[in-house]
Amino acid sequence: MKKFKSLFVVLALISFLASCVDDDGADPNVPGSDRDKFVGSWLCKETVAGSTPNTFTITIQKFGDDDTLRVYNFNNLGAQEYVVWLVAGNSVTIPAQTITQIDIGGSGFYSNDKINLNYSSDGEQITAVCSQ
Repeated sequence: MKKFKSLFVVLALISFLASCVDDDGADPNVPGSDRDKFVGSWLCKETVAGSTPNTFTITIQKFGDDDTLRVYNFNNLGAQEYVVWLVAGNSVTIPAQTITQIDIGGSGFYSNDKINLNYSSDGEQITAVCSQ
């Protein structure tokens, strides 16, 4: 009977210790979410077909859910104005939205420490390359 009690105590202790193991599936070697690489200040060179390129700075900040960013001064609309981007991996979606009465929408991707964008601004097709 004494051996049974000892075995029971050992099994209970092992069960208790095993329940303390972090098993949420997160890889501790991954530093953060997909959006982390986008956060910061970026110098954007924006081109509209047939026009001289325009260069300006945008500021990207985390907002809300793990896939959401606020991008200030996007399309050079002003430092206080922002658009929302949704991130999945290296891709970004710029959902259709209206900022200062200008309709914005498009997409882009992160590659080689740059953000490459294709979007429309009030119907004009624009490409931009942003770098830090």
